[in-house]
Amino acid sequence: MPIRVGMSILVLVLALAGPGVPQSAFGQDKSAQGSTVRSQVDLVSVYFTVRDDKKRLASDLPQDDFSVSEDGQPQAIKFFAHHSDVVLNVGVLLDTGTNMPWILGEEAQASALFLKHVVRPTDLGHILSYASRVETVQLPTSDIALLREATQSIGDGGAAIGLPDRGSAPESRMPMPGGGGTVGINGKPINQHREAHLYDAIRVSTHRYLKGEVGRKAVVIVALSGDSGSESSMEDALQALLESDVIAYVLQIYDASKHDNCDVLHIYQNDSHGESLLKKLAEATGGRMLEVKGIAKLEAALDEISDELHHQYSLGYYPENKHWDGKFRKVQISTGEKAYKVYARKGYYANPPAGEVAGTQ
Repeated sequence: MPIRVGMSILVLVLALAGPGVPQSAFGQDKSAQGSTVRSQVDLVSVYFTVRDDKKRLASDLPQDDFSVSEDGQPQAIKFFAHHSDVVLNVGVLLDTGTNMPWILGEEAQASALFLKHVVRPTDLGHILSYASRVETVQLPTSDIALLREATQSIGDGGAAIGLPDRGSAPESRMPMPGGGGTVGINGKPINQHREAHLYDAIRVSTHRYLKGEVGRKAVVIVALSGDSGSESSMEDALQALLESDVIAYVLQIYDASKHDNCDVLHIYQNDSHGESLLKKLAEATGGRMLEVKGIAKLEAALDEISDELHHQYSLGYYPENKHWDGKFRKVQISTGEKAYKVYARKGYYANPPAGEVAGTQ
């Protein structure tokens, strides 16, 4: 796997759940007098986006417009940057659990355009497909031609996993009932034993291709339904994302109308309060879940994510509370203008940094 080197600020893990141990930024912060050298092991850093009251991205606001607090206590911002030019590592996770070539073709075309718009020469993109198992379609690369060829192989059916044989799938692998969504049958046969190893795919993408990277990291998940059959739980997937500081975007495909021709039941699990599990997973990482009304709308949804990924901010601060007790700390980033809304992680667990904060005089 290619190794990426270099960025102005090395970003540390900012976890909402799971162990989330902060890691050293391998740098030093010198005071204005030059007399104190401080190791950046306790830096809390977070990427975020801002939208106005019309949901338009606001990407040119200065540092003075922002404030950050931890458990209600103001914190001094030590680092601030606009990150449209910082290395981006992104994985596209495609649900290929369908026997309908036109659906695979739509996924392939939309994903190819997304990667073309997002991945620059300094960035990396990789592609996974998932259904009854998880497959790496393309290893991380900045080569747009390779990425395009990989998506084309899905559209041609060459890299698509497809559905397991109906006679060999056990009842325990059937999609879970309940939740939102509609059923697109229109006289088409529906495979009742479909598997969608979505949570497994998240963990594979994160652990294999994003965990050791620096810069901005994201996974974009194109889902035809919720998870079914994964060895991993949603909690496992979320922990993997948070420990590696990866933002997750989920595109939930629904039927465009009652005449949808898809052979997949677009069923997504909800929690006990009726909230989408995949929405909770995405928002916990600082990402979003988008409802896509028909596979033909996939390209527009991916364009929205592409735009957002190239209009991010980041800020960093050294917490005033130096008691690393492993407890959850709420982080809130605010702007002085009520018209703006900040989309960011909600906090982190204060696990001990991987090293001691040292000072030398």
